[in-house]
Amino acid sequence: MSPFDLPVHPIAVHFPLAMLTATWVCLLCRYGLRDARWADRARGFEVIGVATLPLTILAGFVDTRGFGFVSDARWDRPLVWHAIVSIVAAGAFAGHWWWHRTERPTSTRSAVTDLGWATVGLWGLVLAGAIAGEMVYAA
Repeated sequence: MSPFDLPVHPIAVHFPLAMLTATWVCLLCRYGLRDARWADRARGFEVIGVATLPLTILAGFVDTRGFGFVSDARWDRPLVWHAIVSIVAAGAFAGHWWWHRTERPTSTRSAVTDLGWATVGLWGLVLAGAIAGEMVYAA
């Protein structure tokens, strides 16, 4: 067995997930406690999480040996759904990060938008993880 036969994606995925989960928790603390210091913590976690997401996505394509599962998709299998949901969730967090670069949430409306982007991203990642569990543990 070659070390190159071992999957990379399951190892690489945990770090950005932890960073993005910490982002969401910090945002909850920021608005729940009304303390702006939590926003700075959230931004730090989010920068790291969003920066490492492309490596995780790339590791997924390495493990599947390319884009074949997309170009010849089996819609009755969970892999293509895992990839779609993961890309959408990654896009939500990337969009949240980009939005944060131009907007500083000050009103209730912007706070809802802030938490909305992060919540969609987080629950997308949770759903992608559930689909991944289906791929690994389903009989």
